[in-house]
Amino acid sequence: MSTAIPYKDRRNGLWNKCTVCKEFVFRQILERNFYICPHCNFYSPMPAALRLHYLFDSDSLTELSVSSIDDELLDAVELKASVDQDTLRTQARWPIAAGKGLISGHPAILTILEPYVVLQRGHFIMLLAAIRTALRRKLPLITVYPSDILPKRTSDKPHKSELSFAEITYLTIEMDDLSCARLPQITILTDPDATVGFSTRLPLGDLVFAELNRECETGPATSWKGGLQQDSSSSDAHCNVIIDHYVQRQNLPATLGKLLAFFARENQ
Repeated sequence: MSTAIPYKDRRNGLWNKCTVCKEFVFRQILERNFYICPHCNFYSPMPAALRLHYLFDSDSLTELSVSSIDDELLDAVELKASVDQDTLRTQARWPIAAGKGLISGHPAILTILEPYVVLQRGHFIMLLAAIRTALRRKLPLITVYPSDILPKRTSDKPHKSELSFAEITYLTIEMDDLSCARLPQITILTDPDATVGFSTRLPLGDLVFAELNRECETGPATSWKGGLQQDSSSSDAHCNVIIDHYVQRQNLPATLGKLLAFFARENQ
């Protein structure tokens, strides 16, 4: 996707125009097709809340949102002093979706960043809450990051992040606690730029998946090792991170379910 194209939110309209083939798609058809263009198979950015429901099994989701973070939970994950509840609850659009649920019958904590939104303190609060909730409940943590290169909403300052380097470092240290507790951490990267590829400043899990978008279909050769499809080279020439496994969007729930089943057997 060209970064020169300004973002225009068409998700509230009846039609969506593909940024690659320029064909129009009825929005309900696009949603049923997981935001994959039926004409050219391009992966459009998927709204975080919709992806959250898509990845979890039906009726298994318990959302972790600003309104659901009560004082008891904040005390349990040691966040009460960090959260200004009144300020965060009045935000017009919350930049991240999070929840606890089942993927192919296996419990996990899942956090998904909203596309087109500049990194901000809301991301820090919810990611930290998700990390500490996963640690407290001894559950795998799955994070989904759209590329930093995605065009931002016109209401956001395009190149200014409210999330500081110190906060990103703090999140990295917190995720290390999950590693020490031998809890799985999986990061899924989405929406690569055609030139830069996948890019994020947020801390990555021990395993990094990437959605096999149209831009990646001619990526590096892969080989099988330990049950996961891995790059034969250490990194993709079009990415600034190491990708362990490429997966098609429509196969992501089943792939995550198999991986969580493997971790569950290992921890028995």
